[in-house]
Amino acid sequence: MEVPVAIADRVQALINAYEAKKKFNAERKVVVNNLHSMDKLSCEMAVYSFPQGELLDTLRFVYELSGTNSKFVTNILTQSRENPKKVLSDAQRTSAKSLLFNLINEPSVISAMKEIQ
Repeated sequence: MEVPVAIADRVQALINAYEAKKKFNAERKVVVNNLHSMDKLSCEMAVYSFPQGELLDTLRFVYELSGTNSKFVTNILTQSRENPKKVLSDAQRTSAKSLLFNLINEPSVISAMKEIQ
């Protein structure tokens, strides 16, 4: 029995998405673990030196781990997904960096990182 092409394509798309998410999570785990290994000042300086893409990717990963619900973070992540070329405003960038730094040091993120390793 042959599988219809549309179903096979959908299954392949799901497999590709799963593999991409797994790779993304592995990359972000390394980044967050590196940030956790730093003292607070070094961690803050590293976060503030992130380019926009890495900032948003790490913020997305940490935001999902934290389980918090921030309308601001959701809006920034949605905007960046809809228009990845758009540069964040200075205020958005500063707020995103501050939120990322605070979320990285949140106990829920630290315990979640220990569980996923």
